[in-house]
Amino acid sequence: MTTDAAPTFTINGSAVTLVPQAREPFSWLASQVYRHLHDGAPLPALLGMLAHEGLTTQSLPPQDARIQAILWTLWQLGLAGLKVEGEGADRKVTWERGRHPGINGTPVADCFSAEAIADGRAMAAALVVAGSRAMHINGTDVKVHINNLELVQAQAAEVAKRQADPGHDPCMAASRYVAELMNDGAGPEDLRLRAAIELAADLGVRALFVDTVNRQLRIAAFSREASLAAAFLQGVPAEQFPAVLSRADTLHKAAEDAGRKLAEQMTAAQRVAGGVAAAKAGTAAARPAPTANPVRRRRR
Repeated sequence: MTTDAAPTFTINGSAVTLVPQAREPFSWLASQVYRHLHDGAPLPALLGMLAHEGLTTQSLPPQDARIQAILWTLWQLGLAGLKVEGEGADRKVTWERGRHPGINGTPVADCFSAEAIADGRAMAAALVVAGSRAMHINGTDVKVHINNLELVQAQAAEVAKRQADPGHDPCMAASRYVAELMNDGAGPEDLRLRAAIELAADLGVRALFVDTVNRQLRIAAFSREASLAAAFLQGVPAEQFPAVLSRADTLHKAAEDAGRKLAEQMTAAQRVAGGVAAAKAGTAAARPAPTANPVRRRRR
């Protein structure tokens, strides 16, 4: 808990005391919100509308676990209250920031303990991380779009086909599929590529280098934060979160080591090439210039 006293969240003028919750209502909330993170509405508005519908249309009490999960998440986003006004398409959501910090400034890894799950820190952190991911591809940040579930499932099947060895980390197959689509000319608006990038990001991949000329691929970096967020949103048990972090750290170190080795090889190759060029230039300079043949005058 972030405060000694039970926090309250004010929705439509009514203060609601927040009580720690089990994992289940937060898992329900993830299923309701995740695929809509990029639909256009800000996250507080998305959550506020969901709470408003529950309290009004469904007549749920404020202490319902689902309402509590929503309000906890809003509170951990640093908000103190929210109001929904109007009807239908004219409804407007406004919110008020609180004096408490919420998850702001808290390391993401600290937001996924059992206590942090119960008070909404994990849900808030997971949604913020998942909604703001970018993958560094060939030196450019590419937004990780959250795509239609059917599209993602179809591309996940394509990734599975490329998982030749079950013992290999699935991030390799997902990254290979991203590279394959790019090699075939898929651009940033290609829905298959967007879904493939989402799948790779869910597996923690943060940076890729794809050489479309030589059809080569190198994974350059992994994200601990994205790995934890994806694990939470996918329902991975909290006891496995340390293993999730360990995997991300191991893969990131391997990617860094591979990148360092490649850089050393390229530097060595450049030195050899420079030495050969210098040797050729020295040989040319040392070679004596050809002497001109004397012009013989013809005797008359």
